[in-house]
Amino acid sequence: MKKLHFTKFAVITFLLVSFAGCNDLLDQVEPSTAVSTEVALSSEDGVRALRVSMYSKLRESFGYTTNYFVAPSAFTDETRVRPGATRYQNLNIAMGTHGTVHMGNWNASYNIIQDANLLIGAIDDDVMNIDVLNQFRGEAYAIRAFVYHTMVRVYGYDPGNFSQGPEANWDHGVVLRTEPVLNLPDANLRPRSTVDAVYTQIFSDLAQAKTLLAGVNANNTYATEAFADGVAARANLYAGNWAAAATAAQNAINNFPRDLQNTDTGVANMFNEMTGGHPEALFKVVVDPDTEATTGGGSFINEGPGAYTSDQWVSQLPTQYLIDKYDAGDYRLGWYVDCVAARRIGTPPSNCDAINTNGYSIIKFNGVRGNAVDDMPYMRLAEMYLIRAEAAAKAANDPNQGVAPLEALRNARNAGAIPADALANMTAFEDFILDERMRELAVEGHRFFDLKRLGRDVRNPDGSIKIRHDSYRVLAPLGISLLNVNPELVENPEY
Repeated sequence: MKKLHFTKFAVITFLLVSFAGCNDLLDQVEPSTAVSTEVALSSEDGVRALRVSMYSKLRESFGYTTNYFVAPSAFTDETRVRPGATRYQNLNIAMGTHGTVHMGNWNASYNIIQDANLLIGAIDDDVMNIDVLNQFRGEAYAIRAFVYHTMVRVYGYDPGNFSQGPEANWDHGVVLRTEPVLNLPDANLRPRSTVDAVYTQIFSDLAQAKTLLAGVNANNTYATEAFADGVAARANLYAGNWAAAATAAQNAINNFPRDLQNTDTGVANMFNEMTGGHPEALFKVVVDPDTEATTGGGSFINEGPGAYTSDQWVSQLPTQYLIDKYDAGDYRLGWYVDCVAARRIGTPPSNCDAINTNGYSIIKFNGVRGNAVDDMPYMRLAEMYLIRAEAAAKAANDPNQGVAPLEALRNARNAGAIPADALANMTAFEDFILDERMRELAVEGHRFFDLKRLGRDVRNPDGSIKIRHDSYRVLAPLGISLLNVNPELVENPEY
């Protein structure tokens, strides 16, 4: 039986803190240097608790809640700060008091990866029913792949784009750690792996997940086969593997047990956990309504995605540029509500019409049952239709190959036919897909990364350039704390 050596963990913690010279640097270290004492890998109850811990670390982390969902919109042209509010104001301008701000998620990622690594590699087969254990391992492979992809797109260029920035062939990704940290030697410091190596690991993990989760699709509050397909579709899209992305997206569509919402009320309410309950979520994290005010980045009531977008602070509002992407009759307009009417917590907001003329907030995360936030969908069926459309068209270099999945989504949303000029050439089709991704996936963690992977400038809502596609600011900095703790790391260019 593999045992956790807690005394050695204490030694690791002491050494790292001493080396860093500051206690608050402990959270800056990869991998996580402590495992909760209640997690015992020698019992079924302990393994089940570890599984819960892996998912809870998504829910508890600002990096995988508000920073995952809202930040990529605030960093681009989808949202702007309401006058009188401040949250993510620095992201709106990409500058803070100490220079460039970005969407780093290093600490949160390795905390989740550590739990996944323990589930994958630190539990003997005889601890519990092997079929159940293998399902848990499959979930861990899928979550690890998801986290590594979420992380590498922040800190590294996407495959094929290594010459995008100021330094040629900059292919540094993130540190790969796929074994559990059980002893002092396991916590050795490592350099960043190449982006291609990280993607190789991601695809390897997803192949394992696909095998171990075969037929497991009923409960979308855990990682499923359809979710593993979805992560494969997303990662292949970023990697430019068009045929593989199209196939994986179709596999996710086929394996997911539900269909696209296709009515006015169904679409408008899909994010409402009381009425819709995220019927299109390939994977969602459930937030206990009794603890919403005390979990998630410190406090969902202050720092959650709902608090930033439609409740409490009502800070980041949809821009007029985003609202204008919708045609009249589009069911997705039901996701936008008068900001005063939507708010349930905090001081009644004002000046909402300074960001969009109707004074809308976006209610995808508005808490309707608990104190602050609804459950969070990390991947939805609609994204698979969008990936299928883009990837199929690019694989054939023919916009018409992407028409069927794109029409299926737009028909479900009552969005009308694809305009003829969108099919004139591949550039026009890519432009239209980008717009459709805004209409469908606004404030769900995509806009900045869509622009980055396609080599597009990041623009302000008025069309002016905010960050050029070849600017060093496209990548997040690691920061001096990480570099001081781990001398094997190198900083991204020009930071």
